[in-house]
Amino acid sequence: MVVLIYVYIGYPLLLFCLQYLVPGKVITKDPAARPYVTLMISCYNEEDVIEGKLKNSLAIEYPKDRLEIIVVSDASSDRTDEIIASFADEGVRLVRQVERLGKTSGLNLGMASAQGEIIVFSDANAMYEPDAILRLVENFADECVGYVVGCARYQDTVATAAGKSEGEYWRYEIALKTMESKLHSVVGGDGAIYAIRRELYDDLGITDINDFVNPLQIIAKGFRGVFAPQAICWEEASGAFSKEFERKVRIVNRAFSGLFRVKEVLNPFSTGFFALEVISHKLLRWISPLFWLIFLSASLLLACLGVLFFQYLVGLVVLFCWLAYAGYLVSKGDEGFPLFYYPYYFILINLASLIGVSRSLRGKVQSIWTPPRLGASDQRGLDLGRGVIHGLACASFLIIYLLSDRLIPITYWHAKFAWTCSALILFYIYIGYPLILAILAKNRFRPVRCDDNFTPDLTMLICAYNEEEVIKEKIENCLALDYPPEKIKFVIASDGSEDATGDIVKKYMGEHVIFYDYKERRGKIGVILETMPRLTSDIILFSDANTMYAPDALRKLMRSFADTSVGGVSADVILTNEKVPYGQSESLYYRYERWIQQTESHVGSIIGADGGMYAIRRKLFLKLSNNIILDDFVISMNVALQGHRMVYDGEAKGYEKNVNSNSVEFLKKSRVVAGAVQAIKQNEGIPDPSQGLLFFCYVSHKLLRWHVPLFLLSLLGLTVYLYGVTLGPCAGIFLMLQVSFYLVALLGGGVLGKIKTPFFSVPFYFCLVNCAALFGLYKGWFNKQATKWRVFSRNAN
Repeated sequence: MVVLIYVYIGYPLLLFCLQYLVPGKVITKDPAARPYVTLMISCYNEEDVIEGKLKNSLAIEYPKDRLEIIVVSDASSDRTDEIIASFADEGVRLVRQVERLGKTSGLNLGMASAQGEIIVFSDANAMYEPDAILRLVENFADECVGYVVGCARYQDTVATAAGKSEGEYWRYEIALKTMESKLHSVVGGDGAIYAIRRELYDDLGITDINDFVNPLQIIAKGFRGVFAPQAICWEEASGAFSKEFERKVRIVNRAFSGLFRVKEVLNPFSTGFFALEVISHKLLRWISPLFWLIFLSASLLLACLGVLFFQYLVGLVVLFCWLAYAGYLVSKGDEGFPLFYYPYYFILINLASLIGVSRSLRGKVQSIWTPPRLGASDQRGLDLGRGVIHGLACASFLIIYLLSDRLIPITYWHAKFAWTCSALILFYIYIGYPLILAILAKNRFRPVRCDDNFTPDLTMLICAYNEEEVIKEKIENCLALDYPPEKIKFVIASDGSEDATGDIVKKYMGEHVIFYDYKERRGKIGVILETMPRLTSDIILFSDANTMYAPDALRKLMRSFADTSVGGVSADVILTNEKVPYGQSESLYYRYERWIQQTESHVGSIIGADGGMYAIRRKLFLKLSNNIILDDFVISMNVALQGHRMVYDGEAKGYEKNVNSNSVEFLKKSRVVAGAVQAIKQNEGIPDPSQGLLFFCYVSHKLLRWHVPLFLLSLLGLTVYLYGVTLGPCAGIFLMLQVSFYLVALLGGGVLGKIKTPFFSVPFYFCLVNCAALFGLYKGWFNKQATKWRVFSRNAN
């Protein structure tokens, strides 16, 4: 709470007071100064505004022989470049990128030919007042000034609710800029109007946001940045909450990443008061949604415990959410009361910050975008924002109901203890273990000594049963792979296929394609056990018939075997069927899994491998029981159990078309868990406590994960019990949260394919996977899972 008050109120008050307590920094100005200036305008598909911008630029009150105008086009595909070229006789120079690389890359290109002592950066839609450049450059008479930021103002801010909200927010920002400039430096620039000394420009990275990173670099060199409120330009407000949301996501996403590229500005011993400015004005503001979540959770808990102050506080939060929801309902209209749309704007902007920071932390930094005024929108992010607004409104009714009575102390300690254990275990499985892995990876990182030129003798083993739909494509994919042909063989072993699989394979048989046609069906593990003694290559690569490899996949996969401690390598198999209704959620799940595998690989060995694409040293293959279901898990774990590393190479890519069916996905997931239970019962591929880290990762990543449905059922049942006994608000809240989650999942099963949004698909896929796991536990413990596998049509519905 203290942090939030400081960010929004305390920091502005601190700046306000310091203006009167600390002597302001005097800026030496020279109104007669006329240095050579380059006005650099960035644009992409701006045919609607570029002509007006160039006419505005040519009308600026500045000596024509001291002003150079360069327009950088990011490979515009409309008439933008044609319009710019028509101004060539008036001294306007076009610099065009041959392909879209983003605004920052274009500025690097433009700066290479700029002649000005002072560079003024501008957007194509920013219209300058006649004296704007004069008001900027006069500040450079002060040798301590490295950059100057003008005052961008919005037109038509009263036209829409979004425009009004944007206008109020910008007035608040201008007040902060003014006070910061007096005390030290304004934080960041403004892409519409800011100027720098030419010699202080350093080439920027493609994901850097130039009007933030470049000023930080200048501060790090010991210069100041000042705000010039008399240097005015005008822009149209976005006019829509959706466009403003997209803009905020992009700005925070790139600026958060850029701040840590120039992290020395955060050191007060290097940059003095500016460090406090950038932390208070930007960093804390960007991560304030996290503080809001913590504050609201703690307030709700204290309210449930009967603390009167926090009950009233939560009531105010609920009222704020209702007002925001009302603002959302009227957000498309031009009219509305500030009491409604300001709360909505506040929540939406904080969600934008959360999304921007989250994407940055995951390495997804945006470098190319379409201007919001051209109709682009971050639809996925906006859907999330709207979903949260809906969720807050619904949750607020529940909170009001639950807070209508005080929490009754619970005396059933055994139930409370069991509930707490279930909740903590679930937290550990999904959050705690990844955090521990991240810490381990940072402190005991074990690199793999790769050699990109290492190409050992290799055999790819493809077990096939009724694969006529894909086997032709698979063989042609294999033969097109980039790997020395004299060092590779492709062995296709048919497990009693009853379709045309054998006939298709026989057409390709030769020196590199070998076919074993087993007439009797024995299951995949039976085929592996029968075929392995016939193979002589140093490395055996196991592959599914429907997994297609990237051209360089084998070289990527084999390079890790140059490290003698590596016994096996698993690849990144990407699901490509976009028609799968839960595709986004499944993709999210696999990204999460790949991150865990990559981190496990950094500290030791991964737990299990992807059956579609993994390789091991042939000498490390141990004979398995002929009834093993989860062969890829047991084979790969046996490698680790022999003291060798099983690692993950995310650059070795495979692609697999998933089956477009909920029921098929359910059966596949249940088979995996049933096979895992069988491996436990037969003690095959299972580490013991004496193997330390390997055992820890196995228990945390797999054993507990397979039993998640039991913990979920325990949590739900105990919550029902505790609420029935006590009727307490806390128990009621947790009960309603769980019931709501499962209801959303149930609804998700009905709307998937019609409404593609994570709000429905994530709960649905989570429940689908865990229901399958529960069924798999049943099949595994009671021996109900068949060893022989089924092949589902990739066109199944």
